[in-house]
Amino acid sequence: MLYTTPRSTEDALRWQQLRIGSAAWEGWPLKFQRMAFGYYEESGWLTAAEGLNWMREHDRLSLSTPPRGGLAWFESNDRVTVFCGVGDGRVIGPGVAGVVGLAVQTDLTGYRGWSPAVFPFAR
Repeated sequence: MLYTTPRSTEDALRWQQLRIGSAAWEGWPLKFQRMAFGYYEESGWLTAAEGLNWMREHDRLSLSTPPRGGLAWFESNDRVTVFCGVGDGRVIGPGVAGVVGLAVQTDLTGYRGWSPAVFPFAR
């Protein structure tokens, strides 16, 4: 099934790159990604953990390197966070410290897989 988002992948990545260095998104990795892709109302998931569980239940996770625009899910110490694939194994989003930045996917712990940028309940 093909999913489209209000913002294209390239526009979503530009939106995120403009926020590199911002600590305003601490604790809101899912909201950050949802808004990057152009959804401004809640996704229907209260936490990134709920989003990851939905992706698992709907067989949307792939264990390969996240492609450009794919949501990269991480789970470590009972904390789930989500980044966006930039390409070449890099991801962008609010990291564990809550500051938006770029990271290499393999340098982060707890990779659970990537999914398409799907927010099935968002508007």
